[in-house]
Amino acid sequence: MSSFTADPASILWDATAVSNAFLCEYMPSAPDGYVKVYLYGLMYAHGGMGEEDSLLDDVSKALSMDRSEVEQALRYWERRRLLTRVKDNPPVYRFASVQQTMFMKQSGPKDEAYERFAQALYDMFGDKRKLHGGDTVLAYEWVEQLKLPPDVVFMLIRHMISTRGIQFSFQEAQKVATDLNQQQVNTADAAEVIFSRSEAAWKGTRKLLNHMGKRRNPTVDEIDLYLKWTTQWDFAPKAIEVACAEMTRGDPSFAYLDKILLGVRDRSQGKATTAAQMKKHLSEGQDETARIRAVLAAIGMTVQTVDEGKRAVYRGMASVSNAEVILLAANQAGKKKGAGLDDVVALVDSWSERGLKDAASVSAYLQSVQATDKRLRALFTLAGKEPGCTQANRELLRKWREDWQFSDPLLDLAAAYARNVERPMPYMDKLLHGWHEKSVTTITEAQEEHERFTDSARKEHTAARGTKKVIEQQYSQRDYDPDEVNGPSAEDIEEAMKL
Repeated sequence: MSSFTADPASILWDATAVSNAFLCEYMPSAPDGYVKVYLYGLMYAHGGMGEEDSLLDDVSKALSMDRSEVEQALRYWERRRLLTRVKDNPPVYRFASVQQTMFMKQSGPKDEAYERFAQALYDMFGDKRKLHGGDTVLAYEWVEQLKLPPDVVFMLIRHMISTRGIQFSFQEAQKVATDLNQQQVNTADAAEVIFSRSEAAWKGTRKLLNHMGKRRNPTVDEIDLYLKWTTQWDFAPKAIEVACAEMTRGDPSFAYLDKILLGVRDRSQGKATTAAQMKKHLSEGQDETARIRAVLAAIGMTVQTVDEGKRAVYRGMASVSNAEVILLAANQAGKKKGAGLDDVVALVDSWSERGLKDAASVSAYLQSVQATDKRLRALFTLAGKEPGCTQANRELLRKWREDWQFSDPLLDLAAAYARNVERPMPYMDKLLHGWHEKSVTTITEAQEEHERFTDSARKEHTAARGTKKVIEQQYSQRDYDPDEVNGPSAEDIEEAMKL
């Protein structure tokens, strides 16, 4: 069969005539995007490309629209009678004359079902809003294409009016209609359940926006978040309103509130669901934050936000000790340069292992350590050495005083005898061990014992050829780590933190 066709490559350089009647009568009332589809299709029709298999995909790609949106737009123009679908596989559309369509519309048969639907829709708005033809055509598509009963569509419209106002967008209502279709809502009763929940969510979301100082209608995403909080996470609406007070930094938003509620849900194990529970949880959280900040300040750390990591560390310490003990540990750790939370944890654990779990016992222990260190410094001064206030030396002093029952004057005397010794503490331990074995309890007895020892040692070594030894070094000495007696090592400093 003979035919005429145009070169597809020439379309770009050609021109497409558009009727003024279309621009004046049809374009103003058409939904967004539908005019693009009409004009692009009209260009293809004039170019002789109406039966290409991939035509709709090409239009979709060219206009950055989903194929379903393109097909929906074409159905719209079919209902307006500017298009006729003449073939299905592949789909072929014939563009009608706009002027002829307007004439035939006046004399042609009416679509009574559509006319009844359109009239009922007009009656719902009355004089408050004038609907465009595109609005009624789009709404009727929910009946024909989405298979929603007309009474469900009317309920949808009433729902949009009550939640979004009389000037709501039919494109936004299209999303709700699609959701109803996907949920297979095909009765008025089922729709009423959906809309009652949705309306409550809309009002609740709007109330939250007011709390945030935003005077606008909620978005679909915001309503979805609200439904998640109230239905999936079981937060009462009042509880969510209480949580709004936590948005103290930056611009309050639903995304910000979502993070707050997620944290509350995790920390409370899903228990802070009522307004009263939420208030109690947030109050406890604020108290915890203040305690954590005090601990951080004690070790020289300043942070803008107390994150969940620091909260977890603090709660670990709180599981074995109370807040006062933790703060005492922070103050003690803060004396060490570059101290961190790990140092506080080590102290709290160390004290807990010693049975020190309240502020009174810890304070008494620290005072005892302070007194012990003061005594050690005095002994080291007598021995002519730098103080070595290590835990090992504290244990030696405890043994001398408590187990062996030596008085401070006797200890001072032993320290004086150790003055010329490289390692005074092990030397004193050996010296005092000998006194303990011989039941020396007085200064006189100690002096006599020391004199006997030095005389004996002098006689034994007088005959030694060319050998001269310091008398005090005749006492055999234990094998001690030099760091233990020649000043605190790095390990000693670390150990000293565990008071």
